[in-house]
Formats: sequence, structure tokens, C-alpha cells
Amino acid sequence: MRRIPLALTLALAALAVAAACAPDGPTEEEALISIVDAVIVPAYESAAAETSVLRDALAAHCAAPSGATLADAQQAWRDASVAWARTEAGGVGPVQDRRSDGYVAWPVVEPERIEALIADNPALTADAARNEISSTQRGLGGVEHALFADDAAATLTAGSPHCAYLLAVGEVAAEEASAVVDEWVVARRGTGPPYKDYFTGRSSSSLITNEAVAEVVRTPVFLIREIVDMRLAGALGLRGDPDPTATPGAGAEHALAYLRAQIEGMRDVYEGAGGGWGVSALVSPLSGDADGRMRDRFRDALAAMDEVDGPLRPAAAAGAEEVVALHDALMALQNTLSTEVVSLLGVSVGFSDADGDSSR
Repeated sequence: MRRIPLALTLALAALAVAAACAPDGPTEEEALISIVDAVIVPAYESAAAETSVLRDALAAHCAAPSGATLADAQQAWRDASVAWARTEAGGVGPVQDRRSDGYVAWPVVEPERIEALIADNPALTADAARNEISSTQRGLGGVEHALFADDAAATLTAGSPHCAYLLAVGEVAAEEASAVVDEWVVARRGTGPPYKDYFTGRSSSSLITNEAVAEVVRTPVFLIREIVDMRLAGALGLRGDPDPTATPGAGAEHALAYLRAQIEGMRDVYEGAGGGWGVSALVSPLSGDADGRMRDRFRDALAAMDEVDGPLRPAAAAGAEEVVALHDALMALQNTLSTEVVSLLGVSVGFSDADGDSSR
């Protein structure tokens, strides 16, 4: 019987050990496909559907105003707002390239400029709303300003300047949300594959896989950084005088629901949805403890939101202890994500395009 050379024996043994120790779970490409197909694209599809419902509800109210149509439009706004918030953790690709936040839901709203715009443009068109005004004067924030005003029933009448404004900015928001979906899922003649195939490596022309993984990690890092360090810290006065406007809101008192949707969207990107994989599937084989901590951080943050009594903005302005506890829970989530997860996956994190930019 021929003997196997010692060097080959040792090499085979090393391979066997390596195989036995190899992390279980999906490849990076498999995880990306699951995140895109089960989380990111469905979130944008939901946002597009809800902004279209909002556009139609605004049109219905402005055509035949009543208390019922106003209430319907306000509920449609709430649904669209939450749907868009859930997309933010997956805000890669088309939404960045198109600067879509500036048309759908820019976080800063300038009520005085909106009122001046309405006064100067009593027949505002969707084309002008897209091309001639700033992000702080349109989108869901602009709709909220007009739709939830104390005098909304009086100003939102058929043919009124305020209705013209709502119809214009509502149309732009719905068109933009639908355009983002199209870029994710529709192949464009002469311009390459759908973005979902480019992003996940399913086309001959694709983003480098580890760079795509880095993008789905960086984006939640930037989002939680904004929420913790800019929004809640500013509202609570942790870095100076309390600033109530640091927490988004213009009449609907919807900031807590929006925040919950943002965190739930982050959780879906991390944990996966619909039985699919998330970033967790790449972290867990490297460190089950770190993965467990991330899951605990999401659970704790959402539980802390349940403890906030009443609308977020006035509670934060009053320095309510439950808002401080919420800030601390979100900071713990931020720290685990931006240190342990980032380090385990070898992701380099700098600054997002929006850092320090509040007026596009």
C-alpha cells in the first residue's frame, strides 16, 4: 500500500480542520440578495404605494372638501410617512443618486417659507414644486404643515392656494417614490440591469460584493448617528440649549411613530424579514455574542419607545425621563452597531453625504 506523503497528510488535515471551523450561514451575495429582495425593495414598494394613496386622498379632499375627506387625507399622510421611514435604513443606490429625500421627506421644514411660497404661487404646479423650490418647502414635511394646520379646514378648500400647494408637492412625492422603485426593479434599455441585480451581483455588471455589504451596514450607522446625536440629543439639550425643532414634526405629532418605523427598518436590514437573511447572518458566524447584543439592542430600543407617554416632541422638550431612557437605549444600539458589527465585518465608516447638510 502506498504511503501518503507527510506533507500531503498535514495539508489534508489542515483543510479538514478549516472546513470544520468554517462559519455556517449564507455567502455575502446570498445575504445581499435576501436583504434586497425581502427588505429593501418591499419597503420602497410600500412607500410608493402609500404616497400614491396620499396623492389621491389629497386630490379627493381638494375636489370635495369635508371633515371626512380631511381625516382620510391625514391618515393617508401618516401611513405614507411611516412607510417612507422604513426605507431609510436601506437608503442605498437610487435614493442617493436621485437625492430622493429632497423630494419625498427632507427632515427640515420651513413653515414661514412655505406660507410665503403659497402666497406668491397660488397655482403652484408639480413641475415648479420639483424644479423651483427647496427641499425644506416640499415633501411629506410640507404636506404635514398644510394638512395638519389648526385652520386646515378653512384653508384647504376647492381651488385654494393651499390645495394647489398640496396637490403639487403630493404629486412630486408620489412620482419620486415610484421612480425609486422603478430603478430598483426595472431593466432600462441601454442603461444596464435593474439596480437590484447590479447591487447583489446577479448581473454581469455588478457592484463589488463586499462594497455592497459595506453600504447596507454604513447606511444604518449614519441613520442611527443622526437620530441619536442630532435629533434626540438636540431636543433634550444634551449639547446646549434644548431645541424642540430637532425632533421632526409640523402638526401631526407623529415623530414617535416615524422614529419607530426607522428603527424597525434598521432591525429588518439587520435581522432579515420574511424568513430571509439579514446582516445578522454575516455577523453571527463571526461572533454569536455580538449578534445577540445587536438583537437585544433593537428589542430594548423598541421597548423604550413604548414607555414614552404622549407625543415625542413635547416630551423631549420637557426632558421627560422616559425620553432620556429612549436616547440611552438608542445610543447603546448605535455603539454596538458602529463598533462591534462594523469591526467584525471590516467596514470602514466615515461621514454620510447628508452629515451637516440641512438645506438642499
